[in-house]
Amino acid sequence: MLDPSTVWFITGCSSGVGKSLANLVHSAGHRLVATARNVDSLSYLPDGPNVLKLALDVTSKPAIHETLSATVTKFGRLDMVINNAGYVLMGDTETIPESDARLQLDTLFWGPAFISQEAVRIFREVNPAGAGGTIVQISSIGGYMTFPGSAFYHAGKFALGGFTESFAKEMNPDWNIRFLVVAPGGIKSNFGANGKFLPRHPAYDTPDGPLNRLIKYMMDPVAQASFSEADDCAKALFGVLDGQDERPLPVRLLLGPEALPLLEAEMKKTQEEMEAWRDVTVSTSSTGGAQNVPIL
Repeated sequence: MLDPSTVWFITGCSSGVGKSLANLVHSAGHRLVATARNVDSLSYLPDGPNVLKLALDVTSKPAIHETLSATVTKFGRLDMVINNAGYVLMGDTETIPESDARLQLDTLFWGPAFISQEAVRIFREVNPAGAGGTIVQISSIGGYMTFPGSAFYHAGKFALGGFTESFAKEMNPDWNIRFLVVAPGGIKSNFGANGKFLPRHPAYDTPDGPLNRLIKYMMDPVAQASFSEADDCAKALFGVLDGQDERPLPVRLLLGPEALPLLEAEMKKTQEEMEAWRDVTVSTSSTGGAQNVPIL
């Protein structure tokens, strides 16, 4: 189990899973660095020696450096990094402005990537030798599979997953640095409140259009009733990180009951497509295989 002296750094603590996890960490008596774009949104956390509330725009590399430096100055170490800040950009991909697309990628990918790079350095060079640390990327089922109307959101989440898995494979085991990609499904109340919806293109904005069908489902109270509670997601994640389960930390962790059938169906479709086109795939090499590719 985690020691109460554990130092947590959590982004996006103004609402949703970030807020729930911040409350849970504080209630457990651990040391907490809670960040949000507007520090006033963190007023639900009491002031005290174990709480540091900081304003952070994750799209700013200097701001990332400043907040992580402030964390080390305050607590002398860093143990848990939760990259949670984010939002969904929705619209017809053909007409999404470049500025909106770039901001989405800066928020969902570059911010967590820069935080992860700096956190690994702190784990290795500031923490006691071998103490290590853990980086958790709050991704989405949308980091495995796609839905209409969120192309740049999916681009950011897919990029973050690939970056994290590759970075994790670079770690020396002696450093004791771990990575986890968390992929929730639907979470109550975050679809409308934590998204940016751009004006529709008339060619796509039809009653039977794919994006309109998705929005209708997501806004349906019956569908929303089945979504996960942010508090329950935070509790499950805290339990995994606290070592309450003896299984090794997974590479990716799904949260939400709908995540399993969605991903299972996607994997089945991919497997069937691979088999259907196997002859073309292997036809490009006279050896017929790649037996010597190293698998890490």
